[in-house]
Amino acid sequence: MRISAAFLIAMLLLAGGCSSPAYYWYDPGRTLEEAKADYMDSLDQARQKSGDVINDQHYDRLLPPDDPSASTGSPQDQSRTAADPRETQKAWRERYEQSVIADCMRDKGYLTIRSDRIPHGLHTKKVPEGGVAGR
Repeated sequence: MRISAAFLIAMLLLAGGCSSPAYYWYDPGRTLEEAKADYMDSLDQARQKSGDVINDQHYDRLLPPDDPSASTGSPQDQSRTAADPRETQKAWRERYEQSVIADCMRDKGYLTIRSDRIPHGLHTKKVPEGGVAGR
């Protein structure tokens, strides 16, 4: 019994560490190094902009973006206790950063491709919130 539990835990840890991102940013004319540099530039821009946009006075009164009522626009359940304002602000900052990164990468000419659609021979690299692919 102990061996099977240890084996299961080891497999879960291995699978979590080896999993590939759900999608990659890809431009057929760019190398992996160029794609990574473009992504890191977009990430820097996103972090700067999110620091300017997200502030305590607005986002501390919202539910986290992962909450279904926050994304559907339906009235919020007032019986629930409010989330920690710092955690809510962090979640909204991350959501905003993802949006800025996506806009920036698209402006640079990148497309997203699913990990199972990557052409043979491309090099890939995990980055925060996904991955990049290039020649």
